[in-house]
Amino acid sequence: MKNKKQLCFALLLTISSGILMSSCKKAQVSEPETNQAKLTKSTLSSTTPGFVTNTKNLNIVMFVPTDNPALPDYKTRLTTLFTHFQNWFHTEMLRYGYDKYLGLARVDSTNLIKFIEIPAAGPQADYPYDSSISGSKILNEINAYKATHASEFSNSSHMLILLPQRTDGGGQPFYGLGKNCFALDNVNMAVDKIPNPNSNYLGGMLHELGHGLNLPHDHAKYASEEPTLGTSLMGSGNVSFSKGQPTFLTGVDAAILNRNEVFQNPLPIEIPYESATTTINANATFNSTTQAFNLSGSFTSNKEVTDILVYMDPNVNNEGTGVNKDYNAVTWRFTPGTGNTIAGNIPLSELYYKTNEPYELKAKLLLKNGNVITQTYTFSFLNGVPQIGANGSAKFFQNASYGGYGISLPVGQYTTADLISRGISNNDVSSVNVGLGVKVIMYDGDNFTGSSIELTSSSSYVSTFNDKASSIKVIAL
Repeated sequence: MKNKKQLCFALLLTISSGILMSSCKKAQVSEPETNQAKLTKSTLSSTTPGFVTNTKNLNIVMFVPTDNPALPDYKTRLTTLFTHFQNWFHTEMLRYGYDKYLGLARVDSTNLIKFIEIPAAGPQADYPYDSSISGSKILNEINAYKATHASEFSNSSHMLILLPQRTDGGGQPFYGLGKNCFALDNVNMAVDKIPNPNSNYLGGMLHELGHGLNLPHDHAKYASEEPTLGTSLMGSGNVSFSKGQPTFLTGVDAAILNRNEVFQNPLPIEIPYESATTTINANATFNSTTQAFNLSGSFTSNKEVTDILVYMDPNVNNEGTGVNKDYNAVTWRFTPGTGNTIAGNIPLSELYYKTNEPYELKAKLLLKNGNVITQTYTFSFLNGVPQIGANGSAKFFQNASYGGYGISLPVGQYTTADLISRGISNNDVSSVNVGLGVKVIMYDGDNFTGSSIELTSSSSYVSTFNDKASSIKVIAL
């Protein structure tokens, strides 16, 4: 058993040290456009417009396989398109009071956006959609080029990598990978091709760019946003933007971009994305009269926190994969309170899934330097009632990273005999999923004796208490 647990922990460390990938829906063929979906052509200038350059800018790479050359007009065509993207971001951010522009580097002699064209080492077939094959391979080749051409790059962490659309019918990278993102280029990647009834590639590029700029998936609020603002870019915005339908940034997305390094001009004194020492202790109660969650709690941080971000994320099947991809996470932004407190109100009416679904509440600290710190809490709905606090529970897992058997315990006290009767072996817990509104105390002796550990949030590996739990209390906060 120990060997298995040690292996699980090793795998956990390996995964934690890797690059976060944002796997999105592939750009698909869309149904025919309607007249209502068309954008006014006055917003779609086909001439080369002016654009904003910041101290740090987005790096845009055209990565060219040996057998698939870049289109000859791409620099002029994509300058117009990316200027349109820049203005779209600016307009959306202004709605929340942020007068910021995405930085785009300029070639002064041509007045075009600066593209870094890099010859690939192999043919197009060497770079398929699969990120495990292509992602690191392409980034390694770009880094090798950068080592001898550093002056071509902006001193920023963010990069959009374009490949000419494959001519052999195969798939190609189209996703976010950490602060890098991938998309394709073809003749229809142009402002005057919006709306496009046959492809979601245009909106897909903007959506993946969002990932490369630190944005995870999220959905419009179902009551106050979707009916009037349309589709969130980081939800299904790849489809709606491509069709010319209303597409918007959520307030949480705008807040994250407001702290992104390539949106700053001049640069702040903070080192972008520098790590911080933080704690988050969030709690929530449900008011059945007002039909709202009341969020409370506190945090600590050795670096300035500007925003509290909350994702209410139903863990329901996305795209038939069984993997929660967060497309339907509804989000809120709150201002930190005096004394580093957390407070906010989340109306139940803004959620769509609220019958019998498992949920994750992700409480996030947005630092002034752009870093985001996340703490995840779980709960579920039962017959339309959130199971939190006195109705909450915690789930105990045999192995690290929530592996092996997992047994849920509602609020209560459990001796060794109680644990065994419910399927939890003595001295056999390695990770704990702590539900919203509860805390867990595990003891290494029976009948709540001996040394103990208290958890107010989930732990993927209880390293100092691994395989020690002989009795457990699950307590409503």
